[in-house]
Amino acid sequence: MKKYLIGIPLVMALLFATNCKNGGTAPAEEVDADTIILDADQYVRFETTKGNFTIKLYRETPLHRHNMVRLARKGFYDDQLFFGVQKGYKIQCGDVKSKNAKPGQTIGIDEESDEYRIEGEVNPWKFYHKRGAVGQASTKQFNYSTSQQFYIIIGSKVKTNTLPAQEKIINKRYRQAVKDSITQPHAKQILEWQKYGEKKKISKLNDQLNDQADAIMKTRKQFTYSPEQIKEYGETGGAPNLDGLYSIFGEISEGMDVVEAISKLPATGKNGRPNPDVKIIRAYVIEE
Repeated sequence: MKKYLIGIPLVMALLFATNCKNGGTAPAEEVDADTIILDADQYVRFETTKGNFTIKLYRETPLHRHNMVRLARKGFYDDQLFFGVQKGYKIQCGDVKSKNAKPGQTIGIDEESDEYRIEGEVNPWKFYHKRGAVGQASTKQFNYSTSQQFYIIIGSKVKTNTLPAQEKIINKRYRQAVKDSITQPHAKQILEWQKYGEKKKISKLNDQLNDQADAIMKTRKQFTYSPEQIKEYGETGGAPNLDGLYSIFGEISEGMDVVEAISKLPATGKNGRPNPDVKIIRAYVIEE
């Protein structure tokens, strides 16, 4: 049974602080855009000028899932254009300004123009950049996503003997995140030492923080790809170089051929705007 919680104030606090697959849509007045479904996968249908596809949103990534549901219910994606088109790699969208873009105009929003951020739900142990994965673009602030841009992975088959190197990269990122978190309380002191050229004090503290970070990492599970992930990357493909960096919150459940067809269009301009343009006619939540 699905649980509902009404009201955007709680949603916004969450965002800042921390089912029927083939059915029809419910009229807007019947389902409020800010209604949160707490314990279910949800589906969003995208009708485009190149064809249609459906995204299954994971219940385990509620912040990103609800963000897309809310935006779709408000018509945010309607009339937007795709950009970030890279053949055999990904397609991207989420620029509200693309609705009125002139021919040849570069589209693809600056993340600083987003109204809010979403706390990261990065979990490469379970959600990774396999073919058809849907992820949210990140911000310059560590472990936060933009509120608007999302991408869909096409990817290519991976040489599985390269995955151990990617595991090391991911674990190195986690180790750096740990060090950053334990360094933060010392930030003011470090700035003062830098001001007065106290290099020895900074070096000593840095050594201490490195030791603390290493000790913490020894207590935590290190990331390794599962046999299932290795098999999927090797046989079906994806983009493992993005694992551990971005929040994967869904996957294509229908219409992957449309996604791939969009990715094959000639890309123009700085952000890979396809030629001809591909427009989202409408995006809507498939309501139960």
